[in-house]
Amino acid sequence: MTTANPAVSPVSSASRDMNSVDDLCVLISSKITWGRGETPARLAPDTPLLEQGLLDSLAIMEIVAALDKEAGIALPDTEIVAANFRTPQALWSAVEDHRATGGARA
Repeated sequence: MTTANPAVSPVSSASRDMNSVDDLCVLISSKITWGRGETPARLAPDTPLLEQGLLDSLAIMEIVAALDKEAGIALPDTEIVAANFRTPQALWSAVEDHRATGGARA
């Protein structure tokens, strides 16, 4: 179970605007399981998520599910690769590419 992240502003899980990489950073941060006694950090677009061990496979799948449910962005399986989760900016680029090809739901 992921603990609420006080460094992230609360956003309704029913609908989340996804208009910038900063919005994506908030979503990603909310899916990271911060260690007991560990202060949640504010993510920057260039935060090395995999290199710093901030994401595991479960967190990646939670991010993918949240993008679909909360922002209407259904990434295809072919986009769920490590390269797209190296940084929030890398994932944002994949989201923008997906939107550009008409992949976002209305």
